[in-house]
Amino acid sequence: MQERRKRQFLPDLFYSKFFLFFCVAIFFAILFGVAKGTIKNYKVDSEVQDLQKEISNLERQNQEFNQLISYLKSENFIEQEAKLKLGLKKSGENLVVIPQAETVNQTEEENRNQQLSNPAKWWAYFFK
Repeated sequence: MQERRKRQFLPDLFYSKFFLFFCVAIFFAILFGVAKGTIKNYKVDSEVQDLQKEISNLERQNQEFNQLISYLKSENFIEQEAKLKLGLKKSGENLVVIPQAETVNQTEEENRNQQLSNPAKWWAYFFK
């Protein structure tokens, strides 16, 4: 009889409510771990994509800065700056100076137009 009890102990254990509860708890623990790992992988992948976008933006900016540096080192830029800031000119070139009075009058007129209301601006546009 004891022998029979020993033989039935394992099948009885497998069909017990305790074993079922234990298996369900293990299943949910594994499921929770897998879900947590999947979420972590998703976050890491999205962060990697964001960093790759940032790298490409920085590489583009670096390329633009390199182009700007090469332009600033070019003869054309140096010549332009010498003409604008230092007033230098090449031999055979003529210097043209625009009087300031004309530009002052234009800015005064623009300021007057900006101070007018919208209907007054339309009136001035059509009837002046």
